[in-house]
Amino acid sequence: MKNNLLIIFLFLCFSLSAQVFKVDKKEFLLTVSTALAADLSNNYVDRKLIDKPSVAELSKLDKDDVIFFDRIAFQPYSKKLKDWSDYAAYFTLGATAWIAFDEQYWLDNLMVFSEVMIVQSALTKWTKTLIQRYRPFAYQDDVSIEKKQERNSQHSFYSMHSSTTFAAATFGYYYYSQMYGRNLPAALLLYLPATATAVLRVASANHFPSDVVFGAIAGISVSYFICKLHRSDKIFVNFGLNSFNLEYRF
Repeated sequence: MKNNLLIIFLFLCFSLSAQVFKVDKKEFLLTVSTALAADLSNNYVDRKLIDKPSVAELSKLDKDDVIFFDRIAFQPYSKKLKDWSDYAAYFTLGATAWIAFDEQYWLDNLMVFSEVMIVQSALTKWTKTLIQRYRPFAYQDDVSIEKKQERNSQHSFYSMHSSTTFAAATFGYYYYSQMYGRNLPAALLLYLPATATAVLRVASANHFPSDVVFGAIAGISVSYFICKLHRSDKIFVNFGLNSFNLEYRF
């Protein structure tokens, strides 16, 4: 009888531990609707605020005006490396989706992940619009004037790729660590491709180092705050090969 009660107790605790996030649907809809409106409205405002740069404006760009630690970004523009940065970003998102998938609580997890992605996207887009920093390739003589005159050439600060991948990695690792505890392989699976994305954005002359560093910090901060906001305050049970941990988080 005692053994049966112990099994039932452990089963209930494990069931409670399965739900990392608990989302209030009304709060979610309000937050996502506001962030989505800000994100979509930026597409219109951005076109109004940012004009196509003239040849005269581009000719005034001087590499010496760029702070010394950002000058490493003055590499030959590479579409191949740019594409690889996209592949690394897709891998990060895929790894996050794989780690955070939960058949029972998939909707709550999806809502938190969606909120993270939309909020960080809106913040990044508006920062780009307001700062209007030229990308490294705009300073390069071997890049066509047509490429330099794209409105997107003034969207260097800060990196959307870095913000997105580090936000996703943080969400994935937060979920994993709450379920199973801290784990280095899981962290590497998520953060290595996110880091590769940031490095490739610099190597392809699409961003300065400060763009990707700030993007990573912004993505991590937004993601961690939203994850903490929706954390399910229940009993957590972590099982390991040689350990058993029971805790209640206030």
